[in-house]
Amino acid sequence: MIKGAYQTPMALVREPMMAFFWVILAPVLFVTGGAMITASIIPEFDPGTAQEVQAYHTAWLVSCLALALWFAIMSVWSEWLGAGPFAGEMSVEAPWIVIALIVGPMLLLIPSLVVGSFMSEPDWQFRGEVDENVFAPANWSIAFIFATVLLAPIVEEVAFRGIGFGALIARGASPALAIALSSAAFAFSHLHYSTAAMLVVFLTGVGLGILRLMSGTVIVPMVAHMAANANTLFLMWVAANPPT
Repeated sequence: MIKGAYQTPMALVREPMMAFFWVILAPVLFVTGGAMITASIIPEFDPGTAQEVQAYHTAWLVSCLALALWFAIMSVWSEWLGAGPFAGEMSVEAPWIVIALIVGPMLLLIPSLVVGSFMSEPDWQFRGEVDENVFAPANWSIAFIFATVLLAPIVEEVAFRGIGFGALIARGASPALAIALSSAAFAFSHLHYSTAAMLVVFLTGVGLGILRLMSGTVIVPMVAHMAANANTLFLMWVAANPPT
């Protein structure tokens, strides 16, 4: 693998339209497609019943399968292109893992607190048509936790900090522009969020992009992303199950 600035696989300079597909169109195709499949196979249920919980569990299982399919095809393409299955360097020094574990939660928590301080509604994170019960701790499943803490960070970092950031750098974009555009694509992939929440995702993406830039490896923002999501789930669980 030939590497350029910031350990970027230079093979990513090729196939710009496919890079665009994996970063912009694939999230909509696979995530929205998964949601449509879920809606077609889940029977109607009454709120507060066991059927409701089962429906949400099914939804997250389909989401896992959609994310896995997105990653599998994208990874095969990246490997065929010559950029490796993760579209970037995966070796890392131990101190960077420690930094990722510490900084990751702050990259999501701080923007959330700042943006949330300007919002008057308590449930400002999602669009009005989104069923927030899907994300309620009472409806979590192993598939949900797996998708949120492990699978989504891997897939999204390969797409946005791997292919997106890398393709821009390989084609001569400045680091600032590469981080900004890949972070904008990262925010765009979260269409179920409100505009304010998408701003939070964008700012988190900028932080993850800086980690990718400084470390020269995709695994550092990947670990930071995992830590951020795990911390968010922990805080959600604590909020839903306060100590007595």
